[in-house]
Amino acid sequence: MARYELAPTKTNLMKVKRDLGFANEGWELLDQKRKILVVELMGLIDRAVEAQEDVERRLEVAFKALDQAILRIGRRQMTLISLGMHIGSDIRFSERRVMGVSIPKVRVEFDDKSPYVAAAESSIWVDEAALRFREVLKLIGTLAEARISLMRLSREVAKTIRRVNALEKVFIPDYKETLKYIIMSLEEMDREAFFINKMIKNHLQKRKEATQ
Repeated sequence: MARYELAPTKTNLMKVKRDLGFANEGWELLDQKRKILVVELMGLIDRAVEAQEDVERRLEVAFKALDQAILRIGRRQMTLISLGMHIGSDIRFSERRVMGVSIPKVRVEFDDKSPYVAAAESSIWVDEAALRFREVLKLIGTLAEARISLMRLSREVAKTIRRVNALEKVFIPDYKETLKYIIMSLEEMDREAFFINKMIKNHLQKRKEATQ
């Protein structure tokens, strides 16, 4: 393992211990964030799949209702009715945050003034088709919300995993290796200092004895 190039001093020893503590705390926080995001991501995957299947199922029902309306009143009359329909829609956005990630909320609302035409000119299937397609549009909003959230959370999970791995496999081991090197170097320096001091003390003692 690599280590940081630092002089083996007590000041650097304290610095490396402090940095290692920060790195361990950072790893714990990021690992907790990763776990929370993964749980949220798994739930979003289920929501997105469910929304996709629901949209496809409702679209099939809506197109069947449209086919029935065309069958009852004819394609030309259906076209004329559709041109006269005035259904306003409003898409509203809000958001919530999950571990710092902005998750959108999409709400689709309609300003619907039915009936659209006189009963004699229309069919119940026209209203049924309009109702079913409105349901589909609302579900598409839910699907868009789930997909965007999924995309944003996936990016954040990947980024968090990279940071966790960097701390776990690079920075923390390097700090530990550097700490070990400094401790061993200081211990070796202490032994050398003790040996030198002992030699000096013995030398002074011999000189003292020689002068008596």
